[in-house]
Amino acid sequence: MKLKKLLAILLCILMVTASFAACGSNQEAAAPPAEDNPVTEQTNVVEEAALAYFANFPADKHVISPADFFAKIDAGEGMFILDIRSADDYAKGHIKGAVNMPFGNESIAKDIELIPDDAPVYVYCYTGQTAAQTVAVLNVAGKPAYSVQSGFVRGISLEPGYEKYISTDAVALPTETYAVNSEIKAAVEKYFATVASYAGTSTEAQNIKVDAVKEIVDSESDDYVILSVRKAEDYAKGHVKGAINIPFGAGMQEELVKLPKDKKIIVYCYTGQTASQTTAILRLLGYEAYNMQFGMGSVETQSEIGRAHV
Repeated sequence: MKLKKLLAILLCILMVTASFAACGSNQEAAAPPAEDNPVTEQTNVVEEAALAYFANFPADKHVISPADFFAKIDAGEGMFILDIRSADDYAKGHIKGAVNMPFGNESIAKDIELIPDDAPVYVYCYTGQTAAQTVAVLNVAGKPAYSVQSGFVRGISLEPGYEKYISTDAVALPTETYAVNSEIKAAVEKYFATVASYAGTSTEAQNIKVDAVKEIVDSESDDYVILSVRKAEDYAKGHVKGAINIPFGAGMQEELVKLPKDKKIIVYCYTGQTASQTTAILRLLGYEAYNMQFGMGSVETQSEIGRAHV
């Protein structure tokens, strides 16, 4: 009799245990599937860095005058000088100590990890336009870069006494490396591969000539947005017909991202230098953007398009 009672008690314990196990199993089955749980959206590192360029834009606009550039050389300040003209022009004469990474052949992207991030990087080209593009891209990659205003032809070579800063001695690339975020590096490689693909075309160096812009404006093409980045007061005095205005400077990224990505963006300023910075950032944000060569402020442009289409 006692044995029967003991067996009955054990049987009850087993049944209760099984019940709890089944209940736990049902609770697990009732949990929502993993795909229904919220997932944190990944940050687009390249876009974030490109937007930060204008969000944290300095008063100097990443530009230095030739006179101030020479003064820093005279003072012996630590710097990295980058000549992005052709190898032939570099060989004929360049700023002492400058290394050569021609703009159009992807060398900047290839060797970007050799460009320091712990010293100012001074970049010059011919007229300041491709240097301005390069400076924007380098800053996005974490390099503190500045464009030497108006480049070698319109800036450096017109500065009194510039000859003493010129040398024909080639300077080897440094060997120390400076890490660049892999996603940003890939974007830089894509950027300069696109630049190289435009060689010999009407949009070489991501510039577009004034007469081509005039044809676009005359045709009233809906495939383009003309963007003036000049000051609002200058835009009000006269601008290319149909152009919208986003004045160049800190905070302009908030308006840039509102531009349609299904249209080509033609950017113009006064001489092509600030528009080139803008063009570079737009490119990194995924736009097909071009700088109107030499801008609207120069004599060449005013006569061809500025006065005819305001």
